[in-house]
Amino acid sequence: MAQASTTSYSSSSTHQRSMESRVGRSKQRYDTDGSRLVAGIVPLSKDKSKVLIIESTRKPGCWVLPKGGWETDEEKAETAAQREAWEEAGITGKVTKQLGQIRDNRSTNAMYIFFEMSVEEELSEWPEMKKRKRKWASYKEAAEKFGSRSEMMDALERSSIKR
Repeated sequence: MAQASTTSYSSSSTHQRSMESRVGRSKQRYDTDGSRLVAGIVPLSKDKSKVLIIESTRKPGCWVLPKGGWETDEEKAETAAQREAWEEAGITGKVTKQLGQIRDNRSTNAMYIFFEMSVEEELSEWPEMKKRKRKWASYKEAAEKFGSRSEMMDALERSSIKR
């Protein structure tokens, strides 16, 4: 597995942050088998003792990691994952590790590509702030919150979070 570059998606980077979330799937990338390609982030505190999780918009009360479609105008999955972290959780930081591909075992036919991020900024305003709650959780708490979402648990297991 290739090591991720240390791209930073922050206010000082060349990436532009929009206060609008991308919607729709007109630019969605798909794998050769037809699986939707989804980029995700495991956002860790600097000391790696906590992970930032967000409430699902589709299932209130369910908690997930920031993730979403890798779009055709994004050269790298890492860029898409950082955009999703900003849009869904209002965070920026440095990607420190590629966590690999994880197949969604539910009926959604998706291939997740996860990255670990060291969170540098947690902003008070972000695109989906009115749609989602976010909270810092220990490994144990996040594992409990993910419930049947095995792809979330797999990504957490592959990360450097302290257990």
